[in-house]
Formats: sequence, C-alpha cells, structure tokens
Amino acid sequence: MRQALASWPVARRLALLVLLAGCAGSMGTMRPGASVPADQATAVAVGPITTFDGSYQVILRNTGSAGAASMTSWCASPGQPMVTVTNGQFSYAVPHPNVPGNPTPVYPATMATDGSFSGQITAGSITGAVNGRHMQGRIDGSGCLYEFNGDRV
Repeated sequence: MRQALASWPVARRLALLVLLAGCAGSMGTMRPGASVPADQATAVAVGPITTFDGSYQVILRNTGSAGAASMTSWCASPGQPMVTVTNGQFSYAVPHPNVPGNPTPVYPATMATDGSFSGQITAGSITGAVNGRHMQGRIDGSGCLYEFNGDRV
C-alpha cells in the first residue's frame, strides 16, 4: 500500500490527506478557550454592556497553523477590517480565500463589564479585550491561529 501511495502525484496524495482529515470530525480549538467571566454571565441577566459600543478598525495577523493548513496557504486571510460592537456584542468573520469553497467562519463575541470579550463556535474561539480606544484579540480556529488589534474610529 505504501509503495502504491508513493507513486501517486503530490496533488492526489494531498487530496487524500484532506479527505481523511475531514472524516476525523471537528478538531475543536487548538488551545482551551476561556470560560465565560462571571460578570459577563451577570450582564446577560442585567442587560447588554454598551460601554464599548462603536466601530474599531482592526488588522488580522496569522500567528500559526496545524494539520493540512500548515502545509498550504489556507490560513491566509484578509480578516474583517472593521469590528462594530452593538449592545455589547459583535461578530468577526475570517474568510479563507485559498481554501476550496472559501469557508468563512464567523466568531460571535460578547463584551464583559471589564472590557474583555469571548465567544465560541464549533470551529474555534475568540477572546480579547478593549482597553480605552484599543481592541485586541485572538482567534483559535480549527487549524489556524490569529491575532487582531486596532483602534476605535
């Protein structure tokens, strides 16, 4: 079997690897996600945190990858240039133009009273904080790691 696979073109072997990786199911997050802060859980009962509402111009930077994504440019992403926080919530979309089908996971986040935010989907998690007019955060995707930061406009 190994000798038969070795004679296949690289593209066919890569396609087989991707197909098998897809059968493995979700990898979950690469790092454990932060638990929901107590004040964030309270905020849901009391009402939304609006102190940090506004638009933030941010830049996304890839900081690592794993699995099939590490062998290709699949983690390259322009990111979402503007994050708009409304009623203490926002979503951050991460398009993957180099991945077949251009999947775009969207990470929802909820603000806490201290300016921290977090959220989680099957494909990963988003965490970070707003300090003054500056927002910075991290996205731990199913195969790619990112950091983003920027300022309120």
